[in-house]
Amino acid sequence: MKKLLLIALMSSAVSGAFARKVKFSVDMKNETVSANGVHVAGNFQSWSPSTTALTQEGSTTIYSVIADVTDASLVEFKFINGNDWPQSESVPNFSRKSTNTNGGDGSDNRWFFAGSGSDTLMLPAFLFAGTAPDGQYAVRFIVDLAKEDSVSSNGVSMAGLMQDWKPELGTMSNLYSSNKLYERIYTMANGTFGFKYVNGNAWGKDESVPSACATENNRTVTVNGADIALSKVCYGSCDACPSRPIPQYKITFRVDMSTTCNFDSVEIASGKINGWNGGSYLVKGANNVWSYEFMSDSGSEVAHKFRKIKNGISDWEGGADKKVTAHSDTILAARCFGQEVPCGPSVPPSDVTFRVNMGDEIVASKVYVIGTMTSPQWQAGAIELTESTSEADVYETTVSGICPDVIEYKFYNGDVNSEANSEKFLDSTNRGCVGPNGLGAFNRKLTRTSADAITVYWVYGTCRLGETAGISSLNNEVKISPNPAVGKFNITLAGSKVNEVSIVSIDGRVVRNFKTNEVSYDVNVSGLTGVYFVNITDSLGRTAVKKIVLQ
Repeated sequence: MKKLLLIALMSSAVSGAFARKVKFSVDMKNETVSANGVHVAGNFQSWSPSTTALTQEGSTTIYSVIADVTDASLVEFKFINGNDWPQSESVPNFSRKSTNTNGGDGSDNRWFFAGSGSDTLMLPAFLFAGTAPDGQYAVRFIVDLAKEDSVSSNGVSMAGLMQDWKPELGTMSNLYSSNKLYERIYTMANGTFGFKYVNGNAWGKDESVPSACATENNRTVTVNGADIALSKVCYGSCDACPSRPIPQYKITFRVDMSTTCNFDSVEIASGKINGWNGGSYLVKGANNVWSYEFMSDSGSEVAHKFRKIKNGISDWEGGADKKVTAHSDTILAARCFGQEVPCGPSVPPSDVTFRVNMGDEIVASKVYVIGTMTSPQWQAGAIELTESTSEADVYETTVSGICPDVIEYKFYNGDVNSEANSEKFLDSTNRGCVGPNGLGAFNRKLTRTSADAITVYWVYGTCRLGETAGISSLNNEVKISPNPAVGKFNITLAGSKVNEVSIVSIDGRVVRNFKTNEVSYDVNVSGLTGVYFVNITDSLGRTAVKKIVLQ
């Protein structure tokens, strides 16, 4: 994935008292550079067209300068091919602070939010009078929070593939206090990118994207050779915010807890109801069916999940978000906790042995299993597996007295707090044993039907059964260097030739693919940064997966 440069902005920021260093860059490849040099002027240096000169970077057409700006401030600026205002660039309307989508003060300047930090903020090397660097395109994102009761004190942000799905890096800007429009511009290469908006700066505050405009619960944008100004959408909606009040209807949520164990109370969590914070408790009724009532806008999709609570610990039900849209008062059928169907007969607890074959992996210091069978669930209740004394490459553990009839789980190769270490199921044709987890990834699923002990045994990251795995030893023959790498790295095999190489992002997207027939192959990863997986197929049809850090 290309490391994406950005123009970033934030809402109602208070000017900081400290300076932050910012690198301004402009590409003059289409211009005849003035004998008076290239300059930048902006509100950070009193709009002087001759004070801040840029220096040519070697023999390239890029000119740059590092300047101090006030941190946590909205910076406006322009490049000048010379040292006076008649030589200033005409900033494209697309990139101006004021556009026909947000109203404003008529500003025709470039803009970004400086933020805070001791590192130097690196701005894109824009083409002079252009929207983006050479070979890239600009995407302008805009979301309207007019229908939200409040905007987070941490501002509004976005998270997406273009910045490793980190909402804290995606702060958006409310350019004018007269509205609740929040914007951000990214510059990026061609490709399809998932993203979503966040009323805050952390996961758990993210919007629920309606199914009608969602791909794996996210919005998407496809860049294909042109700048894109995305249409203004209402937060959590596919469309612009309506100008008139919307009729509301009562939705009665119901969940059957008759086959669920170890809980004191039940709550519902939903972006529409409580910002996914929970705290909205269900009332127990007949036959252990619990219910909760909510007034919803007509036609508005409400994504939600139930959580059971024991001794103050909340455990989510597994699977993807459940979704409902009301066009009249609606009483939902009671489904079994963690399932899509009514509850069957209760099953007594049983012991489950989890086994995983790591023969295709470079094993980290520890291997774990996490899931809904522990309390607390998932990462907080992670169980370390031990290496088998009788089978090579096999790790295992037995969990006694598992109570839920249906459990979801997955294995981790290393620290469970790093998603890069989880099973990825990269082969889209080999996912019969997993289901989506609602976050763009997948979980394994086990349904217990009796009190008999159960053993599950899988090949890590696949739906191949451990007993018939036919594990390849290619991992032991692969040498990758350097790691970390910058721009390129080399793959060398000991006993065969490299046939195909794919570079896969941590969310499972193939970002580069190469075919060759060499014992030693140099892989071009120019422009990619972050943690990636390298999928290798050799001339004998064997596969291996390696992890690499690109800088």
